[in-house]
Amino acid sequence: MRESSAERKERRARERQIKKRILLVISIIVVLLALLIVGVLVTLLRARVEAEKNTVASEAVESLSITYVGEKTEFVTETPTPEATPVPTPSISDRLGELPVINGDGLVSQKALMLRLADGAVVYDKASTEAIYPASMAKMMTVLVAIENTGDLKEEYTFTGEEIDAAWVAEASRAGFEPGETVPVMDLLYGAMLPSGADACYALANHVAGSEAEFVKLMNAKAQELGMASTNFTNCTGLQDEYMVSTCQDMATLLSYALDNQTFRSVFTAHLYTTTGTPYHEVGIVLSSTTFTYLEKSRLDNGAVIEGGKTGYTDEAGRCLASLAISYDGVEYILVTADGIGYSENDYVNATDAIYMYNQLPAAPPEETESEEGEGF
Repeated sequence: MRESSAERKERRARERQIKKRILLVISIIVVLLALLIVGVLVTLLRARVEAEKNTVASEAVESLSITYVGEKTEFVTETPTPEATPVPTPSISDRLGELPVINGDGLVSQKALMLRLADGAVVYDKASTEAIYPASMAKMMTVLVAIENTGDLKEEYTFTGEEIDAAWVAEASRAGFEPGETVPVMDLLYGAMLPSGADACYALANHVAGSEAEFVKLMNAKAQELGMASTNFTNCTGLQDEYMVSTCQDMATLLSYALDNQTFRSVFTAHLYTTTGTPYHEVGIVLSSTTFTYLEKSRLDNGAVIEGGKTGYTDEAGRCLASLAISYDGVEYILVTADGIGYSENDYVNATDAIYMYNQLPAAPPEETESEEGEGF
């Protein structure tokens, strides 16, 4: 039987009504589920926050101990775990190890002092605080003061002739410069140190201070600064003067300080140096170190090398030498000897004393010394 138009409309209206109810039910179910999920999440979040609060509070309580003492509550913190004791950094002396043992029985010089340069440790001492005449070892101070008071070592100085005349009158050693000759200050430093030239010393004094007398004031001021309490300079050359005195200890103090200056070290350790060419000396003057002239060799049997030195001699001072050497293992030592009297004027006991003392430094393995034979000067 065919459905009438009115019945069809009525059926469709019922279907729409049913669909609306179904959708409403579904919507309600979805909302309820959403609310349920939100509730669960909120509950879990609150539980987590409470748990964290309880943990913090528990840790705070555990870190404190509450002790009842009458009406007073005292909070006592836990004793902190002691920190590890830092390991001390080894000193220079510790790193260098034990000092070498030196026997001075064969030493000719009446006064001497040997130091390990890195830390100033005394290796050998023989009357090092007794007064000496420093002789030309004083030129170490002359060179040092000139270096520290000259802004540019390329500055030039022209010899007037007075410097050379003074050296001739005093019968002092000369580097060989001529009146009217113009040379840089660097040449004067080598001229004073290597051949022990008095002419170069007078030139340095005039260039730096205007006169020897004013320059000597600078020398004595530097000596006081370095703590050389037993030293007094009266001239810049080391020429004999009863008031020109020092000690081996003071000379060692001077040398230890001066060697930190790279220019001084270069001059002090030079074997040879050629000055700037001038109309007076077209190819320059070849200057040689008196130290290496007197030494039979600079490389010793034990592998040590004598690196540099400044000799000195007057009848009153005897043979003197301030020197620097390095042992086979790279440790440097300085030795100052004074008041050395030989059997003759040409008996260079200052040089033989240096070889004798430095040869007692720790020896290199045999294969090392054998492979280096013949390399000394």
